[in-house]
Amino acid sequence: MAAPLEPLRPIIHSQISINYNPNLKYLYHHSFLCNRYGAINTNLFSFTLNSTSCRAQSRSSFEFYPINLWGVCSKLQKLRDSVRVRANSSCEHDTDSADKGETKTSETRSGSTPGPGSGSGTGSSRREKQGKGNWCWSKGNNKWQWQPIIQAQEIGVLLLQLGIVLFVMKLLRPGIPLPGSEPRPPTSFVSVPYSEFLSKINSNQVRKVEVDGVHIMFKLKGAELGVAGSEMNTKLQESESLLRSMSPTKRVVYTTTRPNDIKTPYEKMLENDVEFGSPDKRSGGFMNSALIALFYIAVLAGLLHRFPVSFSQHTAGQLRNRKSGGSGGSKVSEQGETITFADVAGVDEAKEELEEIVEFLRNPDRYIRLGARPPRGVLLVGLPGTGKTLLAKAVAGEAEVPFISCSASEFVELYVGMGASRVRDLFARAKKEAPSIIFIDEIDAVAKSRDGRFRIVSNDEREQTLNQLLTEMDGFDSNSAVIVLGATNRSDVLDPALRRPGRFDRVVMVEAPDRTGREAILKVHIAKKELPLAEDVDIGDIACMTTGFTGADLANLVNEAALLAGRQSKLVVEKIDFIQAVERSIAVKMASVQATLTPAACKNGNYSSPMKFSNSSFLPGFDVTGQITGIRKKDSWSTHLSGVRATLTFDHPTTNKENSKQRKHTVDPNAPDFLPLPSFEECFPRSSKEYTEVIHGQSGNVLKVPFRRIHLSGDEPHFDAYDTSGPQDINPHSGLPKLRKDWVDRREKLGGPRYTQMYYAKQGIITEEMAFCAARENLEPEFVRSEVARGRAIIPSNKKHLELEPMIVGRNFLVKVNANIGNSAVVSSIEEEVHKLQWATMWGADTIMDLSTGRHIHETREWILRNSAVPVGTVPIYQALEKVNGIAENLSWEVFRDTLIEQAEQGVDYFTIHAGVLLRYIPLTAKRMTGIVSRGGSIHAKWCLAYHKENFAYEHWDEILDICNQYDISLSIGDGLRPGSIYDANDTAQFAELLTQGELTRRAWEKDVQVMNEGPGHIPMHKIPENMQKQLEWCNEAPFYTLGPLTTDIAPGYDHITSAIGAANIGALGTALLCYVTPKEHLGLPNRDDVKAGVIAYKIAAHAADLAKGHPHAQAWDDALSKARFEFRWMDQFALSLDPMTAMSFHDETLPSEGAKVAHFCSMCGPKFCSMKITEDVRKYAEQHGYGSAEEAVKRGMDAMSAEFLAAKKTVSGEQHGEIGGEIYLPETYVKSIKI
Repeated sequence: MAAPLEPLRPIIHSQISINYNPNLKYLYHHSFLCNRYGAINTNLFSFTLNSTSCRAQSRSSFEFYPINLWGVCSKLQKLRDSVRVRANSSCEHDTDSADKGETKTSETRSGSTPGPGSGSGTGSSRREKQGKGNWCWSKGNNKWQWQPIIQAQEIGVLLLQLGIVLFVMKLLRPGIPLPGSEPRPPTSFVSVPYSEFLSKINSNQVRKVEVDGVHIMFKLKGAELGVAGSEMNTKLQESESLLRSMSPTKRVVYTTTRPNDIKTPYEKMLENDVEFGSPDKRSGGFMNSALIALFYIAVLAGLLHRFPVSFSQHTAGQLRNRKSGGSGGSKVSEQGETITFADVAGVDEAKEELEEIVEFLRNPDRYIRLGARPPRGVLLVGLPGTGKTLLAKAVAGEAEVPFISCSASEFVELYVGMGASRVRDLFARAKKEAPSIIFIDEIDAVAKSRDGRFRIVSNDEREQTLNQLLTEMDGFDSNSAVIVLGATNRSDVLDPALRRPGRFDRVVMVEAPDRTGREAILKVHIAKKELPLAEDVDIGDIACMTTGFTGADLANLVNEAALLAGRQSKLVVEKIDFIQAVERSIAVKMASVQATLTPAACKNGNYSSPMKFSNSSFLPGFDVTGQITGIRKKDSWSTHLSGVRATLTFDHPTTNKENSKQRKHTVDPNAPDFLPLPSFEECFPRSSKEYTEVIHGQSGNVLKVPFRRIHLSGDEPHFDAYDTSGPQDINPHSGLPKLRKDWVDRREKLGGPRYTQMYYAKQGIITEEMAFCAARENLEPEFVRSEVARGRAIIPSNKKHLELEPMIVGRNFLVKVNANIGNSAVVSSIEEEVHKLQWATMWGADTIMDLSTGRHIHETREWILRNSAVPVGTVPIYQALEKVNGIAENLSWEVFRDTLIEQAEQGVDYFTIHAGVLLRYIPLTAKRMTGIVSRGGSIHAKWCLAYHKENFAYEHWDEILDICNQYDISLSIGDGLRPGSIYDANDTAQFAELLTQGELTRRAWEKDVQVMNEGPGHIPMHKIPENMQKQLEWCNEAPFYTLGPLTTDIAPGYDHITSAIGAANIGALGTALLCYVTPKEHLGLPNRDDVKAGVIAYKIAAHAADLAKGHPHAQAWDDALSKARFEFRWMDQFALSLDPMTAMSFHDETLPSEGAKVAHFCSMCGPKFCSMKITEDVRKYAEQHGYGSAEEAVKRGMDAMSAEFLAAKKTVSGEQHGEIGGEIYLPETYVKSIKI
């Protein structure tokens, strides 16, 4: 006889399983004595045990009893079978011992990999796919994990079906008893007066009484049969006559209400042996009602789960799911989910900052007894995928406290108050379980700033939710061991009230990991996946290949590598799999991976020898080199590694510190990898990019002239400022829109011997460029035309530079600022130079000079021009020298001419040519302290001395002019002999060259070429006027373009300040264009931050010069800012400044709270000694006392305040002081001397 199936351990509730195999039908029978679970194979007509509740490799046979829908069992037959239950839920005949079965299972898990076509492999794959649909499955270390056979998605459907069936049954057959209740006759309730109840008690006619406060239910003796006594009064008789008409099977229960001032007659009940008590809440009737309610709830839950209703606050007509009240989706981490800092890698700095939080949660008394208040909130800020959520869980795991997490989006509801309610419940729950951690992910969903760009517009729910969050964080007890962790990747949009101390006290930056961090993260994920690695895999090399990857990116990288290895049926993951996985991650942003070999690889003709080639377009900051032999191989290596467009070279990891610190060169100039810069809105809060439209009279073209509009608070009018930032949100790969294309095409159709702004101005024609400049300067177009025709102003605008937004340089216009950028032989990166261009123009640079002398000069300039809205100038001799390998003696006029034409065709707007460095002037520099400091001047001087010939630029000046007047290229006649030190200032060589500049200027005007003259470098302040005077006289008032001048030589690292002093002076005297100097002048190639520092310093100098010159619109900016400062409109003051973010950061260093931004003082003077606040008080005092005119009010107010001040008395060391002010202490001798 077959042995019965043993009970399952652990016991699992009854389940009905639907298997996808149509040949199997699963039946499960559950009772209090045993659990039976069988599978019928309809094809083979055999029974197979499929019970994953049993212990692994257990052997059993059983009797199978099919059951019908109503639970009625009919025994059909008995079958015996011996089966082995495996962890993957498959059953197979096995006669071996359990120990051998376990050994075999362990071997299968750890080792051998079946062939691609083997059946066992297929079966295993199928079982893995079905693993989570079965009762249990194994995941590492032979651990069993129990999973429900019915997935969560199906629960709603089952509840819905069950509820509908019960509802229909109850509707069609009301008499059918529901499960959980005993069959009983229906009950009729009859209400009677309390006096009748007393009468029945006294006459001993009551059998049972239930007292529920003042409500009493009672049954009469024999009331079940519906018979009543004849002595009942009229109302009772009416009730009894009603009962007689009822079915004799119905029960009668009488109800009455006891008056409050009458006691229940318990003594009489005891005397008559009446059964009495309180209602049984667990009686069948109550259970029946509860089950009915439960069934209806099941129907409703099933409907909502099966047909979810959605509310959307953005789309009309849609409904969004109203989650249940309370804390919504907040959840507490389970025991099996414990994560510690050991599970987190690559963010060591963040972990160090969070250690204190962990220590406080572990031992709060250690801090509280010293009066320390724990941080109430910590804000985790970082890019997506950097591990902010994992860090928060690790803090809770390390501290061993509950981790209550939710997403901020769960607080957002259509109905006002729902989000706030959830916040309250969430914090109440956390306080109840303290010490604990509240983690709010993506907190910016409900905490956006309520003013400015990110303000919450017409969303009361978000505002109430945010207000409630602020209130709850303020409501923490100082000893409360609850800490709020918030995570966001957009900290800039958060409301300032949330970031103030006392709420989110600390901000922890979770940065993308460095090389060491990436290596640690890779080790964690490889160990977690138990990834078998080949011997050629070096995790350190992989970490070098993944600069810029976050933790999530690295986890995906490991998975991709495993997928690639599995696709090729490999037993281990090889290095090539990781390299291809890296390329997959990066190829989304780059060119097609099927491209041919890069030119860098093809230059090497020896294909059989090892050669360098780019294997991927990696992010800035690292590079890799790969070596292969036989580059013509058609394997997957060459296809993937050589196919991707490369940006930076790739060198294997090295310990050479100098090489690791050195910035790398761009290898493929056709595909640079640009990273985004801060946006216009981030740089200039409360400002917007605007355009004014001007119609050009002759062509009818509509000109869109840009400006920056600064929005002020209250009723203050906005302020419009000059703007050079160019079009925003443009991909550098696409380039800027071609603004001038129609203008240029129209003029070229008209023909003409020359194509320059000076030529058209002399003809009386106002070009689109002139009208554009007039609108930017708030001047008349005719005035612009006349200045250009006279030569006092130039509009650099090469007809090939179609992206240009024209600007004008002249002494009667706003003083302009030029920024020098460009690579060198040491550092050559196209990405860096384009970033410098964008950054310089963002902060106000009016022109750019590309002074590149390193690799890829042509390509670097092309990227700069296509992304520049301001004029771009060059020094052509630099590129010409590179063409002859840096040997000045190999230069020639032909090489120089070809370079000029090349740059003209690209669109360069002005050339700096040192044609004034003549052979006879070079000996004049022999006695200088610093000789010739100009690079261009020294190149020409060396060539002249080598051949003892005149400067070829001077000799071929007319040919240069012919090239320029065909492209409308302006000339900046270089100051190749400018002084490089205060000692050499205003010497003979400098002024000799200036005289020659005047000659060359007049020759250029004869051919309608626009010209400006370059000026001195190091000039003390008292010698600056002489330079300006001679230039105006000798060069016929052509625009003067000066480098500084630097007014002292003692401040390396601060030369942007020493030169800005001289720039303001010479600008006030008439200089039109100031060439900036960065803090790295004479020290090194400037980076992006140095560019900004130089531009800001020179914008200050230029504006100071405009004020001194009396430019008609210059002072309006100063007046607007001064008014905002006096009225303590701090945010307006920041917005009106040249660098709003720096101004705000300086203010917030000492007064970071939001309240300080409306306070009537700063940290310099404090609240009591602010002069502007005192003046404001004086004016208020005068207004209150009704003084006359403003001047009189101020005078009388000051007198009154002075009298009050003098009346103050103060006793110091026994002496009384008052005549000179109560708070000022001076020696008595000094007081007496004043009286005398």
